[in-house]
Amino acid sequence: MDVWYGTAKAIVGAYVSIFIQKVNVNGRENIPSGPKIVVANHALATDGFILPFLFSEKLHFLIQEDVFSIPILGKILALADQIPVVAGRGQDALALAREKLANGATIALFPEGKLNDGKQILRAYTGAARLTLESGAPVVPVGFFTPPQFARSIKSHYHGRQTNGAWQLGGPSFVSIGSTWQPPSLPSVSESAYQYAKLVRTMTDEIMGRINTMVDQARNYAANWFPGIQSG
Repeated sequence: MDVWYGTAKAIVGAYVSIFIQKVNVNGRENIPSGPKIVVANHALATDGFILPFLFSEKLHFLIQEDVFSIPILGKILALADQIPVVAGRGQDALALAREKLANGATIALFPEGKLNDGKQILRAYTGAARLTLESGAPVVPVGFFTPPQFARSIKSHYHGRQTNGAWQLGGPSFVSIGSTWQPPSLPSVSESAYQYAKLVRTMTDEIMGRINTMVDQARNYAANWFPGIQSG
């Protein structure tokens, strides 16, 4: 594990240890060895802080470019070899992710592309489906659930615009890791762009369905501690 990834992990780990009472995880046995694509729902900003502690290997996150301009933290993320996603240039980020998968690395991303604040899962972007289809690496679906009473909306101004995201402040977090999903074979070059796009969208919906199942499992797991929570 390189020093800069370890530094980034220590920073988010400090938040987890202070503000998250306990991380309850089901399904660790489903994590395969080798290159893979970790996909998760994006309920709270702090869910991404937990992911590095669920996997023994280094994770390469696809992260919005703006985050890399945050003083000190942005520099650490760049040195930790994380992947910036520039608006309008998503293909560049996917190309870099494919290269890392080919070299045996593990990629992590949130297909929704932005926070859903613990509400209904958003329509996903197709990057994860394209990555698994073109690399052959399996997908590992992860579902996060935090009881609503422990989520707080935090507003801030950044780059001249207001941002509003939900963060976990107190209480436990519940995580379910699902079985890996192996993509179908890459379609033949004779298939049209329309057919390829249709396949990618179908695969994206499949991936999000699997994530949603994991979220329901995590919510049901949480209901054992908080009976008032509506089960999935």
